[in-house]
Amino acid sequence: MISAIIVDDEKNAREVLDWQVKTFCPQVQVKALCADADEGIQTIQELRPDLVFLDIEMPVKNGFELLNAFPQPSFNVIFTTAYNQFAIKAFKYAAFDYLVKPIEDTDLRDAVKRYEQRQQGSISDQVKKLMGEYQKASLGRIALPIGDGLMMVKPDQIIRCQSVSNYTTIILESGRKLMASKTLKEVEEILSGFCFYRIHQSHLVNLNHVQSFMRTDGGYVLMSDGEKITIARHRREGFIEQFSRI
Repeated sequence: MISAIIVDDEKNAREVLDWQVKTFCPQVQVKALCADADEGIQTIQELRPDLVFLDIEMPVKNGFELLNAFPQPSFNVIFTTAYNQFAIKAFKYAAFDYLVKPIEDTDLRDAVKRYEQRQQGSISDQVKKLMGEYQKASLGRIALPIGDGLMMVKPDQIIRCQSVSNYTTIILESGRKLMASKTLKEVEEILSGFCFYRIHQSHLVNLNHVQSFMRTDGGYVLMSDGEKITIARHRREGFIEQFSRI
């Protein structure tokens, strides 16, 4: 029997995955459900599970920070995450299994089967590889075509991007505005591995710079620069799902 725990800050996500494991992976026994990284760290130390189903996007400490607490982990990991292009690239690079939410039953069975077939042992080298890739990308900068040249910008310094015909205005937290010679769709693709969401045909926002979301007036967000931006009706549900994970 494989002993496992689930670490996810969303109660419904924990309970649904627990049910899926019990229903479709009877060889796995879920010993505990943990609501945050600190609880996960304590539970791993106490129960020493074989397998950890680990969410990435959690408040206070994320899944990578949980792994940092175990320099020589004795457990294996299957990551669970909402679609995040960068995270998935990092998982593949480090040969980690991952499940994209909402988790499909067949994907869960396949991930557990791969775990059973793998040679067991320390995953410390995988963790180091993953953390290196994560830090490299999260600390990195992107190149934006500005005028006749390129400007290097850290994605976390971008508050929002606004379409202006075939160009895009990029508003930085410093208050500076850049005019990129790319369409908003092209800028969205460049930033797809980071925490941005297209809430309107003309607006791409950094979710970490969303101060509040209001359902009145059809739904809008208030950004950290004071800008009020309407959310397109057909994009509202997706925005709420992504924003709730921040």
